[in-house]
Amino acid sequence: MEDFFKKLSIYGSIAKEEGQKIAQNALNKGREIADITKLKRDIKIEEDIIKSYKMVIGEYVAANDLLKDDELVFDQRSKILECQKKLDELNAKLEEMSKNNKQV
Repeated sequence: MEDFFKKLSIYGSIAKEEGQKIAQNALNKGREIADITKLKRDIKIEEDIIKSYKMVIGEYVAANDLLKDDELVFDQRSKILECQKKLDELNAKLEEMSKNNKQV
């Protein structure tokens, strides 16, 4: 019976060590995943900043009518003007509908 308890004690020690290894591995993996997530978030933030800077440049080029001879800029500016015209028409319709609803 004493041998049984010795073996049980040895197995218990081994199980404890293995459990600690598993817990440490899980902790390390969790940290790694957290670090990867943080890096992905930081990358997304920098990409968004770049997009906003590009947008500012584009708005500046459009507002100041620059790069008139560039075909790409010309095409995009034409599309912007078409959209602006449609937007003005839609806003006028909305304003007219709002006036009609107030009169009812």
